[in-house]
Amino acid sequence: MRDAALTLAAAAPLQSISVSEVCRAAGITRDTFYRHAPSPVELVAVTLGEELAEAIGRHDPLSGLEAFRAAERSLLQHVADHVDVYRNAMGPQLLAPLRANLERTIHATLRTHLDQHPQSVPAGVDAADEDALDVVASYAAAGTVGAVERWIHTEPLDVDRGVAVIIAASPEFWFA
Repeated sequence: MRDAALTLAAAAPLQSISVSEVCRAAGITRDTFYRHAPSPVELVAVTLGEELAEAIGRHDPLSGLEAFRAAERSLLQHVADHVDVYRNAMGPQLLAPLRANLERTIHATLRTHLDQHPQSVPAGVDAADEDALDVVASYAAAGTVGAVERWIHTEPLDVDRGVAVIIAASPEFWFA
């Protein structure tokens, strides 16, 4: 079912894919589909989100510039591997479920980093202030997703260049 949804999403705008199309492609009933997902968009979002969390999770806990580069490379490689799906999920921005998955995964990774590396907390932020740390991680996650949304429209799609640009645009406190 997941493979069928990803295949369809790579070939057509994600929001136009119907449950019936996924069921036909997967050889399942509508009942089976709805036992696992509320919609094709949500099915694709969950599938990509799980894959992304696994790819980025290999780099936890992040420590230092090289670890950030490796995690960023995993993020961009994941997007490049599914670029047709992500491009077909774009309006001005990614569809909300896909964008939320990216932000949530990146936020969780950065928040873990701040917890494990308090020396990386930016000046002016109290390392014991949980709300402030969430704001810092959310700000960086949303910015990274915005960069990815722009990057997927570059030709040729170059993971190394994308990593270099996003890392260059990132505040140095992350790498402390």
